[in-house]
Amino acid sequence: MGKLLKTFGIYFAGNIINRLMGFVVMSIATYKILPADYGYFNVSSSLMNIIITLVSVQAWMAVLRFVFDYDRPHQKRQVIATGYFIEIVAFLVYSIGFWIVCLIVPIRDALPLYIMGAAYVLVQNTTFTCRSLGQNRLYVFSGLFASVIYLLSCILFIFGFHMTSSALILSMAMSYLAQGFFIELFLKSIRNFRFHDVNFKLAKKMLRYCIPTALNQGTWWINTQACTLIITICINEAAVGIYSAASKMTSLITMIVMVFNLAFQEFTFSISHNEKREKQYNLALDYFIRFISCGMLLLLPVTSVLFNWIIGPDYEMGRSLVPLLYLATFLDALASFIGSIVQAEKKVNMMFLSQIIGAVITIGVMLSSIWFIGLQSAALAMLFCFLAITILRTIGLHPQIRLHYDWKYFGHYTIVFLLASGIYLFANQWMNLLFFFPLLGYVFLCLRKIIREFLSLVHHKFSKSTEPSNLERN
Repeated sequence: MGKLLKTFGIYFAGNIINRLMGFVVMSIATYKILPADYGYFNVSSSLMNIIITLVSVQAWMAVLRFVFDYDRPHQKRQVIATGYFIEIVAFLVYSIGFWIVCLIVPIRDALPLYIMGAAYVLVQNTTFTCRSLGQNRLYVFSGLFASVIYLLSCILFIFGFHMTSSALILSMAMSYLAQGFFIELFLKSIRNFRFHDVNFKLAKKMLRYCIPTALNQGTWWINTQACTLIITICINEAAVGIYSAASKMTSLITMIVMVFNLAFQEFTFSISHNEKREKQYNLALDYFIRFISCGMLLLLPVTSVLFNWIIGPDYEMGRSLVPLLYLATFLDALASFIGSIVQAEKKVNMMFLSQIIGAVITIGVMLSSIWFIGLQSAALAMLFCFLAITILRTIGLHPQIRLHYDWKYFGHYTIVFLLASGIYLFANQWMNLLFFFPLLGYVFLCLRKIIREFLSLVHHKFSKSTEPSNLERN
């Protein structure tokens, strides 16, 4: 577990700054941009991301997975070159298809959206290549650079050029380009691409792996983002803006989840041939559940105090959505975590099936409840969706990997979470602030084992770095 915690620490250090930058951008956007324009940005950008994911078949994911199957440098180079070749073909298809659609159907902010799509292809390929080669620090520093560019671009486009939704789209594109070029400056993976390194036999294997993964990502989009389309149709774009702003409050949770999943993904791929991997999976699962759920618990009173500082007054209606959104985000994170194990075990068809069932649940719950509970229906749909996916993936892995859950922990945690949610919804900010401290004590009790192990790792690392060398001893 030491390797997993070390990788997590590297990713966490960089991504916490990225998310703080994201909060600053969100504050600027929600104070200067109307909910309808903010809603359009969220719907259009999420649509573009899923279109790129489906067209590109996520060959970058296959690069990360297959690099761990080889030891020799020339074999790793073939994996990367083959992945890039698939993406080059996919990018040409995307470019031609995008502009044909624009000729048929007028698209608002078409050029910024196309640039953002192209930049997304670049950043996904370079970042996954970077991670596959073990360049985690380069990945983190590139993300920090991209965050700065994102913030500066937003300030320039919103205050300098007085743009609305297009400002956010172009800022996102600039951050993608900045991160992609930053990595390429040091890694030189694109400049070192050679056609003779492309292995077409390997390409078939990679496509068999990544096509179901890309389709799975498409259904994941339905589970998490299709709700914005349903809100647009059933209510309006302003409601999407309010829901999206409230959803951004979960970004600290998603940041921690993303960091853990980045580290865990590499960890699972590297131990996928280890006979004792089941025990390691279950230990990591317990750590993950405790860490994310406790973090979510502490965020409830903090969100109550900071909501009106971070989010503009036009978005106040979204405050009541937060507890259910936090819980749905936790279940989403748990489903994604188990999905990493599924990918490592190469059971992508089962992963896809669980997402399909989840997508049906999402749409069904939303369409049957949105007329009665409004925006809460989106969070409720996500909650039921990811609960079903978690159960299905756990059952699907059972013949090969048996996952164990600490039901005693879930029992007392549920009581505390319900109490914290009630105080968030019905008490004032001072009461929420006071309640933070007993929650902190509860969290320390739940995480004491993880904290001890992490401090032990830090102490060992520090002791090793300060230990005198043989030359100094002599």
